[in-house]
Amino acid sequence: MFSLDANGQTSSQFYLVSMGIGDPDNITVRALKTVRQADVVFAMTRVQENFSELLQGKEVYNAGHGLFTPMARRKVTDEEVDALEAQTRNIIRKAVNAGKTIAVLDYGDPLVYGPQVGYLKEFQDLNPVVIPGVSSFNAANAVLAQGVTNGPRNESVILTAAKTTREGYQGTDPLVKLAESQSTLAFFTMGLALPEVVRQLMQHYPEKTPVAIVLHAGVAEKQSVLRATLDTIVERTEGGTLPFEHMIYVGEFLERA
Repeated sequence: MFSLDANGQTSSQFYLVSMGIGDPDNITVRALKTVRQADVVFAMTRVQENFSELLQGKEVYNAGHGLFTPMARRKVTDEEVDALEAQTRNIIRKAVNAGKTIAVLDYGDPLVYGPQVGYLKEFQDLNPVVIPGVSSFNAANAVLAQGVTNGPRNESVILTAAKTTREGYQGTDPLVKLAESQSTLAFFTMGLALPEVVRQLMQHYPEKTPVAIVLHAGVAEKQSVLRATLDTIVERTEGGTLPFEHMIYVGEFLERA
């Protein structure tokens, strides 16, 4: 189902495309070319709104959130999910049989907590091609403008999620275990309970370890950084209330000369 096009790039009938993060102009040239050649597009409402001009003249459908994964069933009934998945399968299979190109659009890095990753498994027989893009991690690093691997005592960076702090978490990577090396930690912060994160980190990190919260990375007019230390960050954020779009960094690389 895929080959090389005239430019030597992998071509397919089915793509999972990162549209970048934040402002629409964070899209890559390759992603832009891929979407332009697509006949059928699946995207969440926000993506459709941000790229409405690019999507004009195409068949556009709701991509859902977490379709073909257990994530989709957290907030809606099984019947609703089953119906949307069945409809999506039907549309995509018919489009492929008609020789059309399909693009599923996602934010940031589609393979790091990406809500559309389930499409890859569901349609693996179509040999899907993933088009990478600017992730929230890339964008937040740029806002910090500090080398995340340049800690004075370590060069390792651990990407993690705040859910590893939840009571009853059964994974082999609880936060307190990750914290033992005192490596730089970069949190994708869905469902974050900041006071609990801090409590667990302070079992291994000094209380004056720098912390940075990057807000709205990639949105030029809104992005900003809140800086503190482990022992002050909860107070600085008034108990941990933060907007959805943020990443948290903990580590000595944040120290400024």
